[in-house]
Amino acid sequence: MTEEQVRARRHRGRRHRRPSVRDLPEIFFCGDPHGTFDQINEAARLYSPDAMVILGDLQPPAPLHVVLEEALAYTDIWWIPGNHDTDSDEFYDRLWRSELAGHNLHGRVACVAGMRIGGLGGVFRGQIWMPDGNPNYYSPATFMRRVGQGNIWRGGVPRRHRSTIFPSVYGNLQRQKADILVTHEAPSCHKKGFCALDRLAKTMGVKWLFHGHQHEDRAYGMQGLILTRAVGYNGIVNLKGEVVVEAKLDPREEAALQATDEWRYMSDKNPIIVRDEDGHISLVPEGRECTPAILPVSEKVLAKLKAAQEEGGKTPALEEKGRKAQKSEQGGAPQGVRKQGDEEKRGRSHRSSRSRSGRDRWRRAKKPSQQQQG
Repeated sequence: MTEEQVRARRHRGRRHRRPSVRDLPEIFFCGDPHGTFDQINEAARLYSPDAMVILGDLQPPAPLHVVLEEALAYTDIWWIPGNHDTDSDEFYDRLWRSELAGHNLHGRVACVAGMRIGGLGGVFRGQIWMPDGNPNYYSPATFMRRVGQGNIWRGGVPRRHRSTIFPSVYGNLQRQKADILVTHEAPSCHKKGFCALDRLAKTMGVKWLFHGHQHEDRAYGMQGLILTRAVGYNGIVNLKGEVVVEAKLDPREEAALQATDEWRYMSDKNPIIVRDEDGHISLVPEGRECTPAILPVSEKVLAKLKAAQEEGGKTPALEEKGRKAQKSEQGGAPQGVRKQGDEEKRGRSHRSSRSRSGRDRWRRAKKPSQQQQG
Protein backbone atom coordinates (compact mmCIF):
# COMPACT_ATOMS: atom_id res chain seq x y z
CA MET A 1 0.00 0.00 0.00
CA THR A 2 1.47 3.35 -1.04
CA GLU A 3 1.82 6.32 1.28
CA GLU A 4 -0.97 8.17 -0.51
CA GLN A 5 -3.35 5.23 -0.03
CA VAL A 6 -2.48 5.06 3.69
CA ARG A 7 -3.13 8.80 4.03
CA ALA A 8 -6.45 8.53 2.16
CA ARG A 9 -7.57 5.60 4.29
CA ARG A 10 -6.60 7.43 7.47
CA HIS A 11 -8.73 10.43 6.54
CA ARG A 12 -11.65 8.46 5.11
CA GLY A 13 -14.94 9.35 6.81
CA ARG A 14 -13.58 12.61 8.25
CA ARG A 15 -15.43 14.93 5.93
CA HIS A 16 -17.41 16.27 8.87
CA ARG A 17 -15.52 16.86 12.10
CA ARG A 18 -17.52 17.16 15.28
CA PRO A 19 -16.91 20.55 16.90
CA SER A 20 -15.10 20.46 20.22
CA VAL A 21 -16.71 21.95 23.33
CA ARG A 22 -14.85 25.20 22.70
CA ASP A 23 -16.12 25.36 19.12
CA LEU A 24 -19.80 24.69 19.92
CA PRO A 25 -22.08 27.18 18.18
CA GLU A 26 -24.76 29.06 20.07
CA ILE A 27 -27.94 27.27 19.02
CA PHE A 28 -31.19 27.81 20.94
CA PHE A 29 -34.00 25.25 21.10
CA CYS A 30 -37.49 26.64 21.67
CA GLY A 31 -40.35 24.74 23.31
CA ASP A 32 -43.88 24.77 21.92
CA PRO A 33 -44.88 28.43 21.31
CA HIS A 34 -48.61 27.78 20.69
CA GLY A 35 -49.01 31.17 19.08
CA THR A 36 -46.72 33.13 21.44
CA PHE A 37 -43.45 34.33 19.88
CA ASP A 38 -42.42 37.28 22.08
CA GLN A 39 -39.94 35.14 24.02
CA ILE A 40 -38.24 34.02 20.79
CA ASN A 41 -37.97 37.54 19.42
CA GLU A 42 -36.60 38.84 22.72
CA ALA A 43 -34.05 36.03 23.11
CA ALA A 44 -32.81 36.61 19.56
CA ARG A 45 -32.45 40.35 20.20
CA LEU A 46 -30.65 39.90 23.55
CA TYR A 47 -28.27 37.05 22.67
CA SER A 48 -27.98 36.97 18.83
CA PRO A 49 -27.47 33.19 18.68
CA ASP A 50 -26.14 31.47 15.58
CA ALA A 51 -29.51 29.74 15.05
CA MET A 52 -32.80 28.92 16.78
CA VAL A 53 -34.83 25.74 16.31
CA ILE A 54 -38.54 25.61 17.23
CA LEU A 55 -39.70 22.17 18.37
CA GLY A 56 -43.25 22.13 16.98
CA ASP A 57 -46.76 23.36 17.80
CA LEU A 58 -46.04 26.85 16.51
CA GLN A 59 -49.65 27.81 15.57
CA PRO A 60 -48.59 31.28 14.37
CA PRO A 61 -51.23 34.06 14.28
CA ALA A 62 -49.68 35.30 11.00
CA PRO A 63 -47.15 33.93 8.46
CA LEU A 64 -44.11 32.66 10.36
CA HIS A 65 -41.65 35.09 8.78
CA VAL A 66 -43.92 37.97 9.85
CA VAL A 67 -44.30 37.01 13.55
CA LEU A 68 -40.54 36.34 13.75
CA GLU A 69 -39.45 39.38 11.76
CA GLU A 70 -37.55 40.83 14.72
CA ALA A 71 -35.74 37.55 15.46
CA LEU A 72 -34.76 37.08 11.81
CA ALA A 73 -32.74 40.31 11.99
CA TYR A 74 -30.41 38.63 14.51
CA THR A 75 -30.39 34.90 13.74
CA ASP A 76 -31.57 32.02 11.54
CA ILE A 77 -34.85 30.33 12.41
CA TRP A 78 -35.51 26.62 11.79
CA TRP A 79 -38.52 24.55 12.83
CA ILE A 80 -40.33 21.24 12.85
CA PRO A 81 -44.12 20.83 12.86
CA GLY A 82 -46.14 19.65 15.83
CA ASN A 83 -49.46 17.83 15.95
CA HIS A 84 -51.40 21.10 16.43
CA ASP A 85 -49.86 22.80 13.40
CA THR A 86 -52.32 20.98 11.13
CA ASP A 87 -55.41 21.77 13.21
CA SER A 88 -56.61 24.32 10.64
CA ASP A 89 -55.92 25.50 7.11
CA GLU A 90 -54.74 28.83 8.51
CA PHE A 91 -52.06 27.32 10.75
CA TYR A 92 -50.89 25.08 7.92
CA ASP A 93 -50.62 27.89 5.35
CA ARG A 94 -48.84 30.22 7.80
CA LEU A 95 -46.07 27.64 8.08
CA TRP A 96 -45.82 25.66 4.84
CA ARG A 97 -46.52 28.72 2.64
CA SER A 98 -44.38 31.19 4.57
CA GLU A 99 -40.93 32.39 3.56
CA LEU A 100 -39.50 30.01 6.19
CA ALA A 101 -41.10 26.91 4.67
CA GLY A 102 -37.66 25.89 3.37
CA HIS A 103 -36.34 25.81 6.94
CA ASN A 104 -38.64 22.94 7.91
CA LEU A 105 -36.33 20.18 9.22
CA HIS A 106 -38.94 17.40 9.25
CA GLY A 107 -37.63 14.19 7.66
CA ARG A 108 -34.21 15.50 6.67
CA VAL A 109 -30.77 16.56 7.88
CA ALA A 110 -29.54 20.10 7.33
CA CYS A 111 -26.35 21.94 8.21
CA VAL A 112 -27.28 24.62 10.75
CA ALA A 113 -24.54 26.85 12.19
CA GLY A 114 -21.94 24.21 11.33
CA MET A 115 -23.87 21.36 12.99
CA ARG A 116 -25.83 18.60 11.24
CA ILE A 117 -29.37 18.70 12.63
CA GLY A 118 -31.92 16.02 11.82
CA GLY A 119 -35.61 16.67 12.38
CA LEU A 120 -38.63 14.47 13.02
CA GLY A 121 -41.73 16.58 13.52
CA GLY A 122 -45.31 15.53 14.13
CA VAL A 123 -46.57 12.61 16.19
CA PHE A 124 -47.25 8.89 15.88
CA ARG A 125 -50.89 8.08 15.09
CA GLY A 126 -52.39 4.61 15.16
CA GLN A 127 -54.27 5.12 11.91
CA ILE A 128 -50.90 5.30 10.12
CA TRP A 129 -48.27 3.65 12.31
CA MET A 130 -47.37 3.11 15.94
CA PRO A 131 -43.74 2.12 16.54
CA ASP A 132 -42.99 -1.56 17.15
CA GLY A 133 -46.19 -2.43 15.29
CA ASN A 134 -47.05 -3.13 11.68
CA PRO A 135 -47.80 0.07 9.75
CA ASN A 136 -51.16 0.51 8.08
CA TYR A 137 -49.57 2.82 5.50
CA TYR A 138 -45.83 2.85 4.85
CA SER A 139 -45.66 6.21 3.10
CA PRO A 140 -47.90 9.09 1.98
CA ALA A 141 -47.91 7.58 -1.53
CA THR A 142 -49.22 4.26 -0.14
CA PHE A 143 -51.93 6.11 1.75
CA MET A 144 -53.10 7.96 -1.36
CA ARG A 145 -53.23 4.79 -3.45
CA ARG A 146 -55.39 2.92 -0.97
CA VAL A 147 -57.86 5.56 0.23
CA GLY A 148 -60.72 7.15 -1.68
CA GLN A 149 -60.69 10.56 -3.30
CA GLY A 150 -62.70 11.91 -0.39
CA ASN A 151 -59.61 11.58 1.82
CA ILE A 152 -57.35 13.58 -0.48
CA TRP A 153 -56.55 17.15 0.57
CA ARG A 154 -54.85 19.54 -1.85
CA GLY A 155 -53.65 16.64 -3.95
CA GLY A 156 -52.06 14.77 -1.04
CA VAL A 157 -52.78 13.18 2.32
CA PRO A 158 -55.40 14.78 4.60
CA ARG A 159 -54.27 17.92 6.40
CA ARG A 160 -54.25 16.18 9.79
CA HIS A 161 -51.79 13.55 8.57
CA ARG A 162 -49.38 16.19 7.33
CA SER A 163 -48.21 16.13 10.97
CA THR A 164 -48.22 12.31 11.23
CA ILE A 165 -44.97 10.31 11.24
CA PHE A 166 -44.87 7.79 8.38
CA PRO A 167 -42.46 4.81 8.48
CA SER A 168 -40.88 5.97 5.22
CA VAL A 169 -39.86 9.30 6.79
CA TYR A 170 -38.49 7.55 9.85
CA GLY A 171 -36.55 5.10 7.67
CA ASN A 172 -35.10 7.91 5.56
CA LEU A 173 -33.63 9.53 8.66
CA GLN A 174 -32.18 6.20 9.82
CA ARG A 175 -29.96 6.15 6.73
CA GLN A 176 -28.40 9.52 7.56
CA LYS A 177 -25.94 10.83 10.13
CA ALA A 178 -26.32 13.90 12.31
CA ASP A 179 -24.95 15.66 15.39
CA ILE A 180 -28.32 16.76 16.80
CA LEU A 181 -31.80 15.25 16.56
CA VAL A 182 -34.84 17.43 17.21
CA THR A 183 -38.24 15.78 17.61
CA HIS A 184 -41.71 16.76 18.67
CA GLU A 185 -42.45 13.42 20.30
CA ALA A 186 -40.46 12.36 23.36
CA PRO A 187 -37.96 9.47 23.60
CA SER A 188 -38.41 6.65 26.09
CA CYS A 189 -36.84 8.53 29.02
CA HIS A 190 -40.21 10.27 29.25
CA LYS A 191 -43.12 8.16 30.54
CA LYS A 192 -45.07 8.94 27.36
CA GLY A 193 -42.08 8.57 25.06
CA PHE A 194 -41.07 6.05 22.40
CA CYS A 195 -38.12 3.65 22.22
CA ALA A 196 -38.20 4.12 18.44
CA LEU A 197 -36.74 7.60 18.92
CA ASP A 198 -33.94 6.16 21.07
CA ARG A 199 -33.07 3.76 18.27
CA LEU A 200 -33.25 6.52 15.69
CA ALA A 201 -30.90 8.77 17.65
CA LYS A 202 -28.45 5.93 18.18
CA THR A 203 -28.52 4.88 14.52
CA MET A 204 -27.95 8.45 13.35
CA GLY A 205 -25.03 8.80 15.75
CA VAL A 206 -26.30 12.01 17.36
CA LYS A 207 -24.84 13.49 20.55
CA TRP A 208 -27.80 15.72 21.44
CA LEU A 209 -31.56 15.17 21.38
CA PHE A 210 -34.12 17.90 22.08
CA HIS A 211 -37.91 17.45 22.10
CA GLY A 212 -41.09 19.40 22.87
CA HIS A 213 -44.75 18.31 22.89
CA GLN A 214 -45.05 17.37 26.58
CA HIS A 215 -44.84 20.96 27.92
CA GLU A 216 -42.31 19.79 30.52
CA ASP A 217 -38.89 21.31 31.12
CA ARG A 218 -36.59 18.40 32.01
CA ALA A 219 -32.88 17.77 31.81
CA TYR A 220 -32.69 13.99 31.47
CA GLY A 221 -28.90 14.09 31.40
CA MET A 222 -26.90 11.55 29.44
CA GLN A 223 -29.00 8.72 28.02
CA GLY A 224 -26.21 6.43 26.94
CA LEU A 225 -23.97 8.69 24.89
CA ILE A 226 -26.73 11.20 24.06
CA LEU A 227 -27.47 14.38 26.01
CA THR A 228 -31.28 14.44 26.09
CA ARG A 229 -33.37 17.49 26.95
CA ALA A 230 -37.08 18.28 27.09
CA VAL A 231 -37.93 21.93 26.47
CA GLY A 232 -41.03 23.19 28.25
CA TYR A 233 -43.96 25.32 27.15
CA ASN A 234 -42.61 28.66 25.81
CA GLY A 235 -39.16 27.80 27.20
CA ILE A 236 -35.78 28.17 25.48
CA VAL A 237 -32.51 26.31 26.18
CA ASN A 238 -29.08 26.32 24.55
CA LEU A 239 -27.04 23.45 23.15
CA LYS A 240 -25.64 22.65 26.60
CA GLY A 241 -29.17 22.29 27.96
CA GLU A 242 -28.91 25.50 30.00
CA VAL A 243 -32.06 27.56 30.42
CA VAL A 244 -32.19 30.77 28.40
CA VAL A 245 -35.90 31.52 28.91
CA GLU A 246 -37.75 29.70 31.67
CA ALA A 247 -40.70 27.57 30.65
CA LYS A 248 -44.22 28.52 31.65
CA LEU A 249 -46.83 26.39 33.33
CA ASP A 250 -48.94 24.31 30.97
CA PRO A 251 -52.22 26.26 30.48
CA ARG A 252 -54.26 23.09 30.97
CA GLU A 253 -52.64 22.38 34.33
CA GLU A 254 -52.86 26.04 35.27
CA ALA A 255 -56.62 25.99 34.71
CA ALA A 256 -56.93 22.89 36.89
CA LEU A 257 -54.83 24.46 39.64
CA GLN A 258 -56.95 27.61 39.65
CA ALA A 259 -59.79 25.53 41.06
CA THR A 260 -57.73 24.53 44.13
CA ASP A 261 -57.03 26.32 47.41
CA GLU A 262 -53.35 26.39 46.56
CA TRP A 263 -53.85 28.80 43.67
CA ARG A 264 -53.84 31.93 45.84
CA TYR A 265 -50.23 31.16 46.78
CA MET A 266 -49.16 30.76 43.15
CA SER A 267 -48.48 32.92 40.13
CA ASP A 268 -46.62 32.59 36.83
CA LYS A 269 -43.39 33.41 38.67
CA ASN A 270 -43.93 31.37 41.83
CA PRO A 271 -43.49 27.65 42.45
CA ILE A 272 -46.14 25.28 43.63
CA ILE A 273 -46.46 25.59 47.41
CA VAL A 274 -47.97 22.67 49.28
CA ARG A 275 -49.09 22.22 52.89
CA ASP A 276 -49.38 19.14 55.04
CA GLU A 277 -52.33 18.32 57.33
CA ASP A 278 -51.04 20.65 60.04
CA GLY A 279 -50.66 23.49 57.58
CA HIS A 280 -46.86 23.50 57.45
CA ILE A 281 -45.59 25.09 54.24
CA SER A 282 -43.14 23.50 51.84
CA LEU A 283 -42.16 23.77 48.17
CA VAL A 284 -42.52 21.06 45.56
CA PRO A 285 -38.96 19.70 45.21
CA GLU A 286 -37.16 20.13 41.91
CA GLY A 287 -37.49 17.16 39.56
CA ARG A 288 -40.87 16.08 40.95
CA GLU A 289 -42.89 14.38 38.18
CA CYS A 290 -46.14 16.05 39.21
CA THR A 291 -44.82 19.43 38.08
CA PRO A 292 -44.32 20.11 34.37
CA ALA A 293 -41.86 22.94 34.99
CA ILE A 294 -40.27 23.99 38.27
CA LEU A 295 -40.51 27.77 38.24
CA PRO A 296 -38.23 30.12 40.21
CA VAL A 297 -38.86 30.30 43.94
CA SER A 298 -40.38 33.54 45.17
CA GLU A 299 -38.70 34.15 48.54
CA LYS A 300 -41.04 37.01 49.33
CA VAL A 301 -44.16 34.85 49.03
CA LEU A 302 -42.66 32.02 51.06
CA ALA A 303 -41.39 34.42 53.78
CA LYS A 304 -44.80 36.07 53.96
CA LEU A 305 -46.58 32.76 54.42
CA LYS A 306 -44.15 31.56 57.10
CA ALA A 307 -44.41 34.88 58.92
CA ALA A 308 -48.19 34.55 58.94
CA GLN A 309 -47.85 31.11 60.50
CA GLU A 310 -45.47 32.31 63.18
CA GLU A 311 -47.86 35.14 64.08
CA GLY A 312 -50.64 32.63 64.60
CA GLY A 313 -52.35 33.03 61.25
CA LYS A 314 -54.38 30.00 60.32
CA THR A 315 -53.95 28.16 57.07
CA PRO A 316 -56.98 26.66 55.27
CA ALA A 317 -56.09 23.24 56.69
CA LEU A 318 -56.12 24.51 60.28
CA GLU A 319 -59.32 26.47 59.66
CA GLU A 320 -61.00 23.30 58.45
CA LYS A 321 -59.87 21.47 61.61
CA GLY A 322 -61.28 24.29 63.72
CA ARG A 323 -64.64 24.10 61.98
CA LYS A 324 -64.83 20.35 62.62
CA ALA A 325 -63.96 20.80 66.30
CA GLN A 326 -66.55 23.55 66.69
CA LYS A 327 -69.21 21.41 65.05
CA SER A 328 -68.48 18.50 67.41
CA GLU A 329 -68.72 20.82 70.44
CA GLN A 330 -72.14 22.03 69.28
CA GLY A 331 -73.48 18.50 69.29
CA GLY A 332 -72.59 17.33 65.80
CA ALA A 333 -70.68 14.08 66.02
CA PRO A 334 -67.38 14.03 64.14
CA GLN A 335 -67.24 11.85 61.10
CA GLY A 336 -66.63 8.21 61.98
CA VAL A 337 -68.01 8.58 65.60
CA ARG A 338 -71.51 7.30 66.39
CA LYS A 339 -73.67 8.55 69.18
CA GLN A 340 -75.06 6.14 71.79
CA GLY A 341 -78.64 7.01 70.79
CA ASP A 342 -77.87 6.20 67.17
CA GLU A 343 -76.60 2.78 68.19
CA GLU A 344 -79.80 2.09 70.22
CA LYS A 345 -82.06 3.13 67.32
CA ARG A 346 -80.04 1.00 64.93
CA GLY A 347 -80.35 -1.98 67.32
CA ARG A 348 -84.14 -1.60 67.66
CA SER A 349 -84.66 -1.39 63.93
CA HIS A 350 -82.45 -4.43 63.41
CA ARG A 351 -84.42 -6.47 66.01
CA SER A 352 -87.77 -5.42 64.55
CA SER A 353 -86.66 -6.41 61.05
CA ARG A 354 -85.57 -9.79 62.36
CA SER A 355 -88.93 -10.32 64.08
CA ARG A 356 -90.83 -9.34 60.94
CA SER A 357 -88.79 -11.73 58.81
CA GLY A 358 -89.44 -14.52 61.36
CA ARG A 359 -93.19 -13.95 61.26
CA ASP A 360 -93.15 -14.01 57.46
CA ARG A 361 -91.36 -17.35 57.42
CA TRP A 362 -93.89 -18.76 59.96
CA ARG A 363 -96.84 -17.61 57.79
CA ARG A 364 -95.40 -19.14 54.63
CA ALA A 365 -94.85 -22.45 56.42
CA LYS A 366 -98.37 -22.38 57.87
CA LYS A 367 -100.23 -21.80 54.56
CA PRO A 368 -99.63 -25.29 53.01
CA SER A 369 -100.79 -27.03 56.19
CA GLN A 370 -104.03 -24.98 56.22
CA GLN A 371 -104.69 -25.86 52.59
CA GLN A 372 -104.26 -29.60 53.34
CA GLN A 373 -106.77 -29.37 56.22
CA GLY A 374 -109.27 -27.67 53.89
